[in-house]
Amino acid sequence: MLTWLEPENDKTAALRYSFWRGGNWSAPATIVSGQPFGRHPSEAPGVIALSKTNLIAYWSQKPPNEKTATQEVDVYFTVSTDRGLHWTTPTLANIAGTGEESSYPSAAPVNANHAALIWLDGTNWKKQKRVSLMSRVVQSDGSTTEASVIDPDTCTCCPTSMVQTSSGLLAAYRGHTPENIRDISLLQNVNGRWSQPRIVHADNWHFQGCPVNGPNLDANGTTTALIWFSAPQDQPEVKVAFSDNGNSNFGAPIRIDEGNVIGRAQLVLLPDRTALTFWVENKSGTTRLLGRRVHDGGGLEPTFEVARGAGLGYPHAVRSGKGAAVTWADEGSKKVHFAAVESRSN
Repeated sequence: MLTWLEPENDKTAALRYSFWRGGNWSAPATIVSGQPFGRHPSEAPGVIALSKTNLIAYWSQKPPNEKTATQEVDVYFTVSTDRGLHWTTPTLANIAGTGEESSYPSAAPVNANHAALIWLDGTNWKKQKRVSLMSRVVQSDGSTTEASVIDPDTCTCCPTSMVQTSSGLLAAYRGHTPENIRDISLLQNVNGRWSQPRIVHADNWHFQGCPVNGPNLDANGTTTALIWFSAPQDQPEVKVAFSDNGNSNFGAPIRIDEGNVIGRAQLVLLPDRTALTFWVENKSGTTRLLGRRVHDGGGLEPTFEVARGAGLGYPHAVRSGKGAAVTWADEGSKKVHFAAVESRSN
C-alpha cells in the first residue's frame, strides 16, 4: 500500500493511497482531504496494517482553520476497519494549541487490534528548548491511551522509525544532548513498558542544527537491522548494524556509502538475514538514489543505481516478497516513482 500527498491548492492537500496487486496499482482512493498537511519532503504520511482489514493512517499538518500565524504542527491519525473503504474522523494525537511543532510520527502494530504511535513533540520548546519523543497506543476503534514522554530530549526534526520485533517494539530516532551530540538512540518496549534510551553506536556527532536525516529499522524473526546517517568531523556516512539476539545489542557498524552522502537511508531485511539498503548521494551535481545488499557480518555487494535526478526527495522502502519495493518523489515533476528490487545477489 502506497500513500502520498496530492496538493489541492496552495494550502491544502489530500492523503491518497493505492494497492499494488498482481503487478498493477489500484485506482487511487482518498483517506482524508482538504487539510493543511505538512509538506516538507521529510514529513511523509504513513499507513500500517494491524490485520487484513484494520488499518491506521497517520500524518502531520498545520491546525485546520488556524486564524493566527504560529509554528504549530500537529500529529493526526485515522483508522479503517474495512481495508480502507471508510475512515474515521481524524483524531489529534498531541496536545493542541501549543504553538509549537509536533511531527515525524511512526507507528507499528502490536496485535490485530492496536498499535503504538510515536512522534516528536515540541510542547516544551519555549520553556526548555527541548523536543520530546512521545508515545501512545491507538486501538482499531480509534480510541487511545494517554500520551507519555519516552525521551525528554531528542533532535528536533529527524524522522523516527519503529518496528515490531521478536522481543517487542523497537523505536529508533536521533537523540540529543545538552552538548549538541546527535547520535541514534533506541528504545525497546516489552509488555507495554518502554526502556531507557540507549545509543546504538557512539558516533559523537556534534552538530548545531538538525540534519533532518533519521534512522530506519526493519526486523525479521530474531534479526533486526538498523541504518542511519551521521557526519562526525564533517565526514558524512551511512552505516548499517545488525542485532541477532533480540535487540540486546547491535554489532559493529558497517559503512556502505560511496563517499558523497546526502543520507535519507532506508533498508529492508530479507529472510536470509541480508539487508537491501537504499540512500541518496550527490556527485558533481547529480543526485542518485543508490542501493546495496549488505550481509550480517560485514559483507558488501556492489552498489547499484535505482534512480537519478535533480530532486529525488526522501525514498521509502518495504519488504515485498523476497525483495523490496522502493518509492520516492521527484520534486521537479511532482510525481511519485516506484521500483521493485529483486533480492538476488549481484
